[in-house]
Amino acid sequence: MVTVQGNFAQFRFYRPQALDVQVLGDFNGWRAGVLRMRPAGDGYWVAGVHLAGGSYKFRYLADGQWFTDYAAFGVEYGQFGVDSIVRVAGGHQREAQAGKPRDAAVGWAWTAGVKARKAASSLSRAGVGGLGARHGRVA
Repeated sequence: MVTVQGNFAQFRFYRPQALDVQVLGDFNGWRAGVLRMRPAGDGYWVAGVHLAGGSYKFRYLADGQWFTDYAAFGVEYGQFGVDSIVRVAGGHQREAQAGKPRDAAVGWAWTAGVKARKAASSLSRAGVGGLGARHGRVA
């Protein structure tokens, strides 16, 4: 769950058995180790960050496993699964942050996915391909 007061976003995530929990998102370049959560003593983990106005995608990373916050301001499908959304009043997400790969290790997969979607889109516009091409998959 995430709450916003002014430009401060507070994240709360329930994972009582976890040893390491982090928040990764557009606001920190999807970099691990930037926003670590701390245990609140009741099974919840908490972290907070000041953000400029706008909408940001994020996910929790607990002991190496990704989690989506369905109690956030919304969810949106991203390149690597369902991302949660946090909104801060007063602006729009910077274009430079949108669509970046999470890190260099997965950058090749992101690039390959973009190329596949572009190829499928051009095939679909040309009337070639079936259902798979319309959904961004190339057989």
